[in-house]
Amino acid sequence: MKKRLSIALFFLSFLSFHASAAPELIAKSTLDFGDFEETANVEIQGNIQEDVLRLAERGVEKEEADYFVIEQVSEDTKKDLLVVSVTLYREHTTDTQKSLEARLG
Repeated sequence: MKKRLSIALFFLSFLSFHASAAPELIAKSTLDFGDFEETANVEIQGNIQEDVLRLAERGVEKEEADYFVIEQVSEDTKKDLLVVSVTLYREHTTDTQKSLEARLG
């Protein structure tokens, strides 16, 4: 029983690891306090009734980036369309961050 539970927990942790690989929302002001590289601009369209953050998160979940910033939100009421413009960023790690990550495993 314990072995089955361990295997199940292992697979669940593996699945949650991949789910957390999606870019995370950060404030634009955060970019001033790190080494970030802009990688892409993405325009995401969805239903006008949809939550802005959820639409943005779903629109960038498969993108190769660490973070995203919501730049603009607009609506087209004639088409019931919500448009969210985001910018994607990668964070460059410093030597200190790399050594800390190596120690933590």
